[in-house]
Parts: sequence; structure tokens; C-alpha cells
Amino acid sequence: MKTLLIIRHAERPAIQDGTVGNELALTSNGVHETIRLAKSLPRKILSIESSPILRCIQTAELIAEHHELPLTSIGRSNLLGDPGFIIEDAELAWTNWVEKGAEAVNEHLLSGTSVWPGFRDLGEAVLQMRRSIEEMLTESDDGVHVWVTHDTIVATLASRLQKTPLELEEWPDFLGGLTIRLGKKKALDISYSPSGLF
Repeated sequence: MKTLLIIRHAERPAIQDGTVGNELALTSNGVHETIRLAKSLPRKILSIESSPILRCIQTAELIAEHHELPLTSIGRSNLLGDPGFIIEDAELAWTNWVEKGAEAVNEHLLSGTSVWPGFRDLGEAVLQMRRSIEEMLTESDDGVHVWVTHDTIVATLASRLQKTPLELEEWPDFLGGLTIRLGKKKALDISYSPSGLF
């Protein structure tokens, strides 16, 4: 089976208001929960990609270590964060969080149809990402690919790849994410787990 897991990073300390928190590392509980997750994953991990942000890299490295993959094999992708595939201009996009608040931005990511300053057209961005996922899985051997990213990326994909958009109450927790499998008829089978630990 050809599978992609798109996982939110593990637990980190709370982000202070008005900051992005890119420097925050995993908590000891985050490390423990990632090891638990790594143990539950299938043995045949083909690749790991990570946002270049510290907490994502740490999560990816813990999974790689458990599966005896070299840390140098972990890819870093700005599509998964810093800024992410949904952002066109990070500085301009940040003004939305400052001026409108996190809840309004999160609602927009889940179901908004207008194009906000600094953001890409979300429908178009998700469609491009879906095509990339389909292509990657089609060309892949059987096994699992892991992408470690952020809640905004997971939520946007989960809400817009499934038939019904997510509600805010379904926002992904630490280690929550998507499981995407390529079916026999080349169709994507998508399932979402907001609470973590697949």
C-alpha cells in the first residue's frame, strides 16, 4: 500500500501572543508522544519530509531514529512550513493574524473562499498540493512517506481534501493528521485524525 502521513509536530510550549514561536522546541511530553507514534508506524518508511521549523525537525528526527533512518535523509520543505504552501508573502499574511485574530484566520483556512492578503488562493493551492501527492504516491513503491508540518497546513488540507470542511472544534492537536492512501484505481483514500497518534 502506498501511504502518505501528514502529521502536525508534537507538543511544544505555548506560543506567546504576538509571536510566531519558530524557536520553540518540543516539550519532554512531545518527545515521549513522538516516540510512541514512531513505534506505532509501519516499518517500511520510505521518506520523511519536514517543515524547516525546529519542532517539526525534532519530530521528524525522532521518527527517523526509531526507524533507523539517517537524519541526513530527512528532507526540508518550505511547502510544509516557513512559510507553507498556503502563504504567498509571510509578512503580509502575518498581518491577518495580528489584525483579525487566530480564530478568524483559522476559519478562513478551513472554508474561506476569498483571497486574503499574503495568502495564496486556497482552493488552487490545495489542488496543486493534491496533484503533487497523487504524483508522488503513483511513482512510489509500496510503503509510507511521512510529512511533518504545522496545524495550519494539516487543517487546510484536511478541510479542503475531504467532502465536508472541518469545524474549528476539529482543529488538529499535536501529532494529529491525515492518512492518504493511493487506492487500486489511483483514487486517494483520505482519513483525518485530529487527536493524534494514528
